[in-house]
Amino acid sequence: MKINYSTLLSKAWNITWKFKVLWFFGFLAALGGAGWGGSGGGSSSPNFNFSNDSSSGNYPRGDYPRGDIPKEWQSAVDQLSKIDVNTWITIGVVVICSLLLLGLAFWLLSIVGRGGLIGGIVAADTNDKVTFREAWDIGTHNFLRLFLIRLIGFCVSLLLGVILFLPTLLIGIVTCGLGFIPMICVGFIIGIVVNVWFAYMDYVVVVEKRGVGEAIGRAWSVMRDNIGPVAILYIILFAVTLGVGLGLLILFAPSGVVIFLSMLPLITGSGALNTGLLAAGIVLFVLFIIASWIVQAVMTVWETAVMVLAYREFIQRSPLPAAPTETQPQIAA
Repeated sequence: MKINYSTLLSKAWNITWKFKVLWFFGFLAALGGAGWGGSGGGSSSPNFNFSNDSSSGNYPRGDYPRGDIPKEWQSAVDQLSKIDVNTWITIGVVVICSLLLLGLAFWLLSIVGRGGLIGGIVAADTNDKVTFREAWDIGTHNFLRLFLIRLIGFCVSLLLGVILFLPTLLIGIVTCGLGFIPMICVGFIIGIVVNVWFAYMDYVVVVEKRGVGEAIGRAWSVMRDNIGPVAILYIILFAVTLGVGLGLLILFAPSGVVIFLSMLPLITGSGALNTGLLAAGIVLFVLFIIASWIVQAVMTVWETAVMVLAYREFIQRSPLPAAPTETQPQIAA
C-alpha cells in the first residue's frame, strides 16, 4: 500500500499543534517510555575527609584537601557525619520504597495517557475536535486491556531474553567473542519487531475496539502486511528523534558548563565553591528540564499521531467485521 509520507507527517503535526490538550496525554504516555535519567558512573570526586585523625593529611574535621566548602554548609556536614548507620539504612529503604511506588504510579498513569492519546488523535482526525474529558475517558475505559498488553509484553520479552541468552553465550565462546556482535544485532532487530507488534496491539484495542486476544493476531497481520511502510516510518521517526535529541543536548550545554565552572575551583583545589554561579547553573538546569518535558510531550504526541494515522490507512483495505457495541463513557456537554 502506497503512503504519501509528507502528507502523513504534516497531518500528524497539524493535529499535534492544533489540539494542545493532547500534550498532557503525551506527557503521561512518555512516563512509561524512555526516561531522562543519566549515568552516575563518574569516579572522580573531591576527597572529603570526615576523620579527626590529624595524621591523615593534617586536616581538621570538615576541611577538605582539595578546597573549602562554604562556611554555612559546615554545620550541616558535621551533623550528617554524626547520623547513625542504621538510620541511614532506614532512610535509604524508605527512599527506595517511595521511589518504587512513585514509579509504579507514573507507569499506571502512562497507560491511561497512552489510551487517551491514541483515542484523542482518532477523535481529532475523525471529528476535528477533542476535549480533555473525552480523551481521559477513552484512556480509563481502555486501561485494563492496555495493562494486560503490557503484562503480556513483559512475559514475551523475558521469554525471548531467556531463549536468546544461551545461544548468544555459546556462539560468543566458540568464536572468541566475535559471535556476540551478530547475535546482539539479531536481538536488537527482534526487539524492534516485538516493540512495533505490541504498539499495534494498543491501536487495535483503542482504534478498532477489540479485546486483547483478538488484538494479538490482528496487530501481527497488519504489521506483516505493511512491513515496508512501517519500516520506513520508523526510520523517519528515528532520524527526527535523533535530531531533537541532539538539539536538547545543545540546550543542556549552558547549564552544564555553568555548573562545572562553579565547581572547578573546588575540584582543582584553587579555591572555594562558587555558590552564585552554582545557583545560576541550577536555575538553567531546571529550565532545561521543563523545556525537555514539553519537547518530549510534543514529540510523543506527534510520533503517536504519525503511527495512528498510518494504522488507520493500513486497516482501510483489510477492515474487520463491525465490533460489538460497547457502552462508551458519557461525555458531559
